[in-house]
Amino acid sequence: MKKSIDIKLNGKFIDVKFNKELKNHFIYLRFEIINPYQMSCISFKIINTNELEISSTDIRNINIHTLIKRSLKSINSYREIDVNEFNKNTKNLYKTLLNQKNYIKEIRTRKIKDRNKFLAIYSYLYQKESRNYGDNVSKKLAKNLNYTENYIKNLTKEAFNKNYLINNTKGISGGNLSAKTVKILNSL
Repeated sequence: MKKSIDIKLNGKFIDVKFNKELKNHFIYLRFEIINPYQMSCISFKIINTNELEISSTDIRNINIHTLIKRSLKSINSYREIDVNEFNKNTKNLYKTLLNQKNYIKEIRTRKIKDRNKFLAIYSYLYQKESRNYGDNVSKKLAKNLNYTENYIKNLTKEAFNKNYLINNTKGISGGNLSAKTVKILNSL
């Protein structure tokens, strides 16, 4: 029986191959580890396994966003199954995910007094939430963190202005965590 997803670890790159998404075709996604808490999809390929052409209807049926989310979930599951092998093959570049529930609880109850720590944790939560492209990030964070939507927008602006978040691609919500943020997150 053929697996539907294969994962190959190559240092700072992780390749994910979907075997059953399209008939007679493989879909490859390549992720790059940007920092210990974040990966980004840098490449998407469709490879023909036969001499058959791919139709435009097949291409329209591919949901790249869903494939990226499934890939990230599979990569994190793979990491949980065999942490030592994962760390060895990725040269220990990607760390475990932070416990979001604890940090959300700390922010909701206003327990974090250090502004640098607060902005670093907020930046982490913001970039995680921004992967859910269909949702309004500010509205969702406002609900989860028990703040107003305007305050969340101001926090996001402050995180970018104070270099806790760095712009990734223009026109796409979210951002990359800066070295400053990673340093603070590593100390938690």
